[in-house]
Amino acid sequence: MFRFCVLCLCLIFLAQNNTNAQTQTLHNTLAKGTLNISGGLHFQNIKGNNTTSSIQYSAGINYCFKHHYTLGLNANTLRINLENLQSNTFWSSENLFLGINLQRIDHLFKTQMGKFKLASILTVNGGSIFSTDEFTEQLQTKKSGFSSTGYYTSGAISLRFEFVRRLFLEATKSVGFFAKNNVNLRTQNQAKLATNSWYTDTHIKIGIFMFINTLDKCGTCPKW
Repeated sequence: MFRFCVLCLCLIFLAQNNTNAQTQTLHNTLAKGTLNISGGLHFQNIKGNNTTSSIQYSAGINYCFKHHYTLGLNANTLRINLENLQSNTFWSSENLFLGINLQRIDHLFKTQMGKFKLASILTVNGGSIFSTDEFTEQLQTKKSGFSSTGYYTSGAISLRFEFVRRLFLEATKSVGFFAKNNVNLRTQNQAKLATNSWYTDTHIKIGIFMFINTLDKCGTCPKW
């Protein structure tokens, strides 16, 4: 009888821990299997005389492949204008920055029930630049079709505010470098168009969490 009671208590304890593991994983945005999708606006400043329109767009999707770490895809639009009044030239470029990123995420604060959380995010990313370009020289305009024209790389730090375990608001500050060295347009002296520059970026995004896995194979179970 005593052995039977002990066995029952053990089964109840294990069942309760398993339920807790499911609940914690389902609502833990650092757990393996969590997917987050986001979109928003970004404001970019390019070093030098390059100018951009004030508001651009960004989107991304990240998958948590290990506790604290995610891999993702990101896309940002960017308009670049370069003007040289002395030689009467003007270069306008509509760009899509498309790349991959690696993130490290840590929760700085969360309420007892986890309905509000504050997280810090460190990100490194890089990828290709796709663009359509238009070049005007001595009142003659040339245009190129949408194609791969360069590359970029950047690093960023973010604060993410998570609400009701499903929604989040994210603010990001990044520093990066881009090079457009494959533009299929040339000046009249046959020099191929090219530019590169450092830039800073500020992102404001909103997004949602999707919990693909409800079990984490006892990753949240007690360690004896």
